[in-house]
Amino acid sequence: MVLNFEQLCINYCNEKLQQLFIELVLKQEQDEYESENITWQHIDYFNNKIICDLIEQPRIGIFAYLDEACQIVGTVTDDMFLKSINTAFKNHNHYSSWNLTPGDKIWKNIDTNKLFLVRHYAGDVAYSVDGFLDKNRDTLFDDFKRLLFNSKNAILSSMWPDGEKSITAVTRRPLTAATIFRNSMINLSNLLSSKQPFYIRCIKPNDEKSPNVFDLTRIQHQIGYLGLLENVRVRRAGFCHRVPYDRFVQRYKIIDCVRANLYPNGPFNKESVAYICMELDISNDVVYGNTKLFIRKPISLFQLEKKRTEGLQPIITMLQAHLRSSIQYRKFRRENSAIKIQNYYRRYRIRTYINQINELFNKHLGKNIIWPKPSSRSLKTIHNLFKQIYQRWRIYKIQQQLPIEQRATFELKLQTGKYLQQRSSFFDINIYQEWKGDYLNLLEENPRLNEYKKSINELRTKDKFDKIIFSTYAIKLNSHIKMDERAIVLTDKCIYKLDQKKHFHVKKTPIPVDEIIGLSVTSGKEQLIVIHLMSKHDLVFYMLTKMDRVGEFVGYMAKIKEKSTDFSVDVQRYVSTNISKHQYVINIIWDHVSKVEFRKGSNNNISLVLPEER
Repeated sequence: MVLNFEQLCINYCNEKLQQLFIELVLKQEQDEYESENITWQHIDYFNNKIICDLIEQPRIGIFAYLDEACQIVGTVTDDMFLKSINTAFKNHNHYSSWNLTPGDKIWKNIDTNKLFLVRHYAGDVAYSVDGFLDKNRDTLFDDFKRLLFNSKNAILSSMWPDGEKSITAVTRRPLTAATIFRNSMINLSNLLSSKQPFYIRCIKPNDEKSPNVFDLTRIQHQIGYLGLLENVRVRRAGFCHRVPYDRFVQRYKIIDCVRANLYPNGPFNKESVAYICMELDISNDVVYGNTKLFIRKPISLFQLEKKRTEGLQPIITMLQAHLRSSIQYRKFRRENSAIKIQNYYRRYRIRTYINQINELFNKHLGKNIIWPKPSSRSLKTIHNLFKQIYQRWRIYKIQQQLPIEQRATFELKLQTGKYLQQRSSFFDINIYQEWKGDYLNLLEENPRLNEYKKSINELRTKDKFDKIIFSTYAIKLNSHIKMDERAIVLTDKCIYKLDQKKHFHVKKTPIPVDEIIGLSVTSGKEQLIVIHLMSKHDLVFYMLTKMDRVGEFVGYMAKIKEKSTDFSVDVQRYVSTNISKHQYVINIIWDHVSKVEFRKGSNNNISLVLPEER
């Protein structure tokens, strides 16, 4: 295949890159060993600099003869250019033409009059000189470049930077294409020489672009002209890794920090490096240069990295521990400071709250005090605590003002208050109300006092009870949900239901107090009491009194049952009860009636109807 001017420029570019590879990888490698006084086996390799000089060398290169032919005044043809380079390079080992080697097989079946051959590092290539002169000349006038550069289109203007020069500044003939390309390649080589390039070599398995075809001859040829064999030989004869002494010590000093006496700033010398290598027993696999350490086998480098990783772990752990400790200490300081600030602020709020209470205190023992509402959550506990303290103090002061004979009753009232906390009327009335207990033994409560006393004396003789604790007139609800007027008498042993219309005669068997398991009362002022029994047949009655005596009855009953663990008092708006083993709910209704009534409703409901004036 015959190529032209463009392919010559491309192959010249490949030659320059191959030369750069040789300089950076092969020659530079061996030069480094020599500068470090490292003894090693010298590797011969082909240097294609002679081919690059053939093409680019000033005055005597192919590009130089091409530029000269373009600058000659008069008629100059491509054939004249070919004759000039044939004469110049007739003795050059990497140049040939039909006139110089007419018997060469490469000229067979080819028009040989306008061809020359360059023996590139990748193989021999024939070029046709047709169009070389025309393609090399820059026939674009400078005024046209200036015109395009001054275009208002930014993209078009950026494509012609040469037009920036003024007409007076352009005095020389425009550079040829070969010169421009050569200068570009020289600049590229200088730029790449300052870098550390990494090469990717592409090997074609065949020239037919066919899959599954492995042309061994073609592949061996590519491996040869790419210099891969020389590169492998240099690597084998050399060292896989080299590192300056200071970098080596900085990286691996944790392996033997004590013996090497390695401090953060040194010493970074050959002796320190030798200590580390001796510690890992790799002294036979390394060579000490003037400024660098050369490591021959990769396994030694892996051993160094493994030992360094092992040494880093305790250091990392220590640093993490110190960092965590520092973070936790700062966190503790912040939390401690926050707690102190909170404590001081809480004390301030509590002190302010106590001062408000002190200002509200009066000589009437604080009966009418409206407690200030706590302004924060932290004061709610203090608020409840102070109220409890105040209640105890107030009770104590009231108790001290009472006569000695009333103090026992006062204590009983306090105990009763624990059962009736949801019945507000108890605290409003019963604390100051005198409890007399046996109200039917009072003439103002019971006009038929003599009949009552006679009946009680008979019962005392018969049942042997000690005393009457509580008595009252009441409306009782019987098993048929009917109302009976009865006198309810509570003794220390049982509860009597006396028929007040029949000289206080005992109706049915009295209820032993041991059978009582609890009481139910309403949360309002209603005098309704339900006594729950083990037999599931409760005693339901409504006390006929203008005073609130529910608390008194509950208190006396709780006193009797104080040793019982299953006794309870339930305070609800609607009271539940069992009558004849059927469960009912008692509702409270205020209506225009003259007296208290129990009315049976639907769905097991019983209505307690009370006069509105109450």
